[in-house]
Amino acid sequence: MSGYVSKDFVHTGCGLALDPALVWDTIPYSVRKNIKKASKEGVAARKVAGTVADIEVLKSMWYDPEDPNMPIRLNEDEFMFIAEQNGEAIGAVILLPVGNHLFLNNLAGNPAGKLLRVQDFLLWHCVNYFAGSKFKYIDVGVSYRESLYNFFKKWKSFGYPVIFNPPKIKLNISLKPFTNNNLITKASEDETEILKTLKDSIGSDAITFVPSAEQAIQILTTLDLEPIEGTHEWKSAGTAPYFIDLSKIFAVQFGALIVNLAIGDKDMWNNHHCLDVFKRQFVFSTIADELLEMDLIIALRKRNRSIFEELFIFEDIKVEKKNELLPSAFYFIHEHNVRYSKKLNEFGIEHIYTEETGEIGLPIHQNLNRNTIEYVYAIFRGVLNLCSEWIHTDTYNDMKD
Repeated sequence: MSGYVSKDFVHTGCGLALDPALVWDTIPYSVRKNIKKASKEGVAARKVAGTVADIEVLKSMWYDPEDPNMPIRLNEDEFMFIAEQNGEAIGAVILLPVGNHLFLNNLAGNPAGKLLRVQDFLLWHCVNYFAGSKFKYIDVGVSYRESLYNFFKKWKSFGYPVIFNPPKIKLNISLKPFTNNNLITKASEDETEILKTLKDSIGSDAITFVPSAEQAIQILTTLDLEPIEGTHEWKSAGTAPYFIDLSKIFAVQFGALIVNLAIGDKDMWNNHHCLDVFKRQFVFSTIADELLEMDLIIALRKRNRSIFEELFIFEDIKVEKKNELLPSAFYFIHEHNVRYSKKLNEFGIEHIYTEETGEIGLPIHQNLNRNTIEYVYAIFRGVLNLCSEWIHTDTYNDMKD
């Protein structure tokens, strides 16, 4: 036994629309021919309750009758159909609801059913049965086994990215936009122009640089001021002091601003003990170009959020928008977010998770691209796929020539 485990790269899952006209026009001619032949040979499908006896019918056709992942019986909201010819069961399918779609849990035929390609007949029956229902599509699934995947592809109305296991070399995607390109920057000794640009952009004449957000919180607390964070709101909306974490906006590793409060260097050194002139020069020099392109940063973050929206709409999931000038993350709530958060941690994807509400925030900063965003979404699809919870049986069919 090799012990080899794959499923650690992004593959394309197959979604089957519950639209008979669309599906009939997109499935291969050979599949349409199989469906017509089965119908002509008197094959018919009927819905069953999914009792223990019904499951036994499926087990008799399944590649591994002792498969521990086989359901014992179905619940009322789960679906099973048996295909029959002349009163004899020749095929069976189980579909399980997952949010707005149905997951293809099992699909099998006995030798007589396989001759008639009964699997194609059953899937076509399901498309017609659920057309116009509350379900949006059937998740036919994904397989890292070529022969099975080729079958799935025949029924693909649309594809989606999916990954199950974290790769050995992880991407380690951060919520913050820092990149290695900004590891070393030539510090400018002239901070005047950059400080003026910051004041104009934020809309406040009183701004103090501090080495980190933690230091900003400590200073405001020491001065008996509420340590309010206004990073993604950015602009000053009044006279109350607040702080901005520059590392959440720009590609820097450190630096924060206290807005609406001017603290001189002498006071920062003597009383707050966190004056760092060279770090200030370094950060100001690093953010200078990005600061002039704030509109572009905002546009790129909105673009990345819209890419997530485009992907998550498959599940009718909509973004939970915040009152932010600079969008901080793609926020959403879903029943599987506890598992998704754990998976994101396994993959090294930094994110926001609020346990009380189940809300997740995914990275959308300006230094991400579509491929990276689809990778993060692919992890979510791996969580939705019910086979991610199956027990691996190490049961393999011989490969045929």
